[in-house]
Amino acid sequence: MSRYVEPSAIHGHVVVRDVTVIDPLDGRGSSGQDVVIEGNRITSVTATGAAVGGAHVVEGRGRFAVPAYSDMHLHALNTPDDVDGTYALMLANGVVGFRQMSGNRALLKSRREDTLPRPTGAPALKATAGDLLTPLNASTVDGAVKAVREQHRDGADFVKAAMTTRATFLAALEEANRLGIRLGGHLPADLDPREAARAGVWSIEHLGPGVTVFAAASSKEGEVRATNAARKLPPIPKVRIPGAEKLAMKLIKGMVTNPATSTSEREAHAYDLADGSYDQQKAEELAALFVEHSTWQCPTLIRVRTQQFGDAPEYTQDPRRRFMAAGELRTWDKSARKFAKLPPATRDALRHHWAAQLRMTKTFADAGVPMVAGTDACGAAGIIPGFALHDEFDLLAEAGLDPLTILRMTTTEPARFLGEKGAFGQVAPGMPADLVLLDEDPLGDHTALRKIAGVMRDGHWWSGADLAAVLERVAADPGAH
Repeated sequence: MSRYVEPSAIHGHVVVRDVTVIDPLDGRGSSGQDVVIEGNRITSVTATGAAVGGAHVVEGRGRFAVPAYSDMHLHALNTPDDVDGTYALMLANGVVGFRQMSGNRALLKSRREDTLPRPTGAPALKATAGDLLTPLNASTVDGAVKAVREQHRDGADFVKAAMTTRATFLAALEEANRLGIRLGGHLPADLDPREAARAGVWSIEHLGPGVTVFAAASSKEGEVRATNAARKLPPIPKVRIPGAEKLAMKLIKGMVTNPATSTSEREAHAYDLADGSYDQQKAEELAALFVEHSTWQCPTLIRVRTQQFGDAPEYTQDPRRRFMAAGELRTWDKSARKFAKLPPATRDALRHHWAAQLRMTKTFADAGVPMVAGTDACGAAGIIPGFALHDEFDLLAEAGLDPLTILRMTTTEPARFLGEKGAFGQVAPGMPADLVLLDEDPLGDHTALRKIAGVMRDGHWWSGADLAAVLERVAADPGAH
């Protein structure tokens, strides 16, 4: 049960009638279609015909059916006992699947035993990592290898590198490849992204993060790397003592609210160097290498923007903050005050880097680098779960990506990314009954993706009015994280 989402009255045998079905794979819309659902699966998509006896009918005339959205970078299960508010916001925004980017043994055990919380309308956990690779468990090559083996044994879907060095990252990656488990995440400051791609890294998050990827597109690459290499890892305990893991996770949580608040003047100088010496040809060569090695990117533009504009009114005064738990907002506001104290030159470097991130995202998209949409919601300052994915769509469009590419990044590409091509991400027979009904054509303008007339999750239908009521209940008792 959920304290925010009422059970759907429309489920079982349902027909979405006379709708235009959008297929992200071929980029075409087929009008006048009946989408028939039995239980939690789509059984047929055919030209509108005679009424189906005994079926619940959802009127689709003049509307557009698209696959429901997936957020491929999320931390909802960081608070596994309190996901109800977060999940409710996700449902209201058409988000029905996610990749959990930080896990632990307890989370993996709960998934194996099928005891994870599942309030009404909950999204599907598509993949999860185990413990993040940090100095706590991967301060040495041997430690990194051991951590990968443990996560593989415990059933993690992938390993996420968070705070590593070149040596520990590459050792972990080699072991992950040997075991057949994917590894992705943050590239360390002293690692060339081309080396990571050639070594078989699965995904790069946040366009790096930092200046690592941008150094490879600089005409002063050596100077940028020398400047950036001085960046220090956070002071996470490296010795396993009683309580060390809890202490480490508390420190990590404080840092990840907005890592930009710890930007040093030297790091700021590295941003300025990289951005002032940008080389489009080198950027395109990097993109071609990522294509060659199928190195996925999850840009999370909403995450990098909220970091680099950490005290901007559009985030500190966002009216959607009314959905967030009070403790979360206190943490965000503390982070914004810390960001405001950064030296002006550092803040300028962070703000100016935004244009470079948009440019790099467009370069990757034009080259055909595989990309998925993600937000880093749940723990990151200024990012509202569910809504943040629509913010990400806006920023991808600002970078110059077309509406179809954006739609694919949240539907068909997540399925391909997770090795489940054809298992979800389309409105087609045999697919899960997860779809969003839109009032406008998403092929014409990406903003149509937020014009939601209703959401079907696992064969259960919630109308636009139902979803508006969900939001009001969350606002009345804020509980999202």
